[in-house]
Amino acid sequence: MKKEEKKQEEDDVLKKLQEMDNKLERIKSDTNSLNRVACISNSEIIVKELWKAVGRSEVRAAILHLTKDEISATDLVKTLGINLAHLAMYMKPFMGNKGIIAEIKKGRNKFFQRSELVDLVGFENEEGFAELLKSWEGKRTKEEGGVPPKEDANVT
Repeated sequence: MKKEEKKQEEDDVLKKLQEMDNKLERIKSDTNSLNRVACISNSEIIVKELWKAVGRSEVRAAILHLTKDEISATDLVKTLGINLAHLAMYMKPFMGNKGIIAEIKKGRNKFFQRSELVDLVGFENEEGFAELLKSWEGKRTKEEGGVPPKEDANVT
């Protein structure tokens, strides 16, 4: 009888966990829907805030682009072609309560991923952003060809 009772308790716990998981998924879905509605109705304001964070900095535009998917701080620095000591300076306008890019810690490693709101407002389709990104990519291509680009002088 004890084995049957223990089995029943385990089944009950698993059932409760499944119910909780289902409720969390529904909450997540509802939250994403509300987030989409808020982004659509406030897209102009969000785009302005993104431009304030990026400014005229090609490196910051590249950061916003490269963090679409989760990326480690090490990989981000290598891809950007900047010194690790300068990463915090470039990331500052995106971090904190601004909610543009999230810092994710996994053990001793840091990862970054941009907020879904950046995707929802279509920031990468903005004309000025595309120009900054193209310019940054051109400089990175020159660097790979042996001519290193200067550090981004447009940082505010």
